[in-house]
Amino acid sequence: MVAKILLSELEEQSDLEDLYLKARRAALSIVGVQFGVTLLISVAGLLIGGPRTGISAFMGGGIGTLTSLCMAVSIFRQGADAEPEKILKRVYRGEFLKLVMTVVLFGLVLKNIDVSFVPMLGCFAVTLLVYWVALLRSPI
Repeated sequence: MVAKILLSELEEQSDLEDLYLKARRAALSIVGVQFGVTLLISVAGLLIGGPRTGISAFMGGGIGTLTSLCMAVSIFRQGADAEPEKILKRVYRGEFLKLVMTVVLFGLVLKNIDVSFVPMLGCFAVTLLVYWVALLRSPI
């Protein structure tokens, strides 16, 4: 009887760990796609509009990608065995951090780099679109 209970608990632990790893891979994949899209748009901007357009797009996409990476790291810092309340707290903290970082990074870029606002904002918007489409399509 004790062996069955232990085996059942081990199976649940294994399933939880598998789900945790799958979710972490999905989050990091989203960041990877955001980075890839940022590079594609930046190169297209460079070729079509010149260096200022390409750099502007890279800055905007970079902000979106970097903040998503920080969000993923914040959520998955603890292991699969973390308490649900702590995980939810990390999600809220990660979203807050993402928002603050976005505002600060946009402020820094606009103050210190000569960028074109439309390509920068456009590429940032595309990274947000990638994020939301991936979340909506995710089976997790």
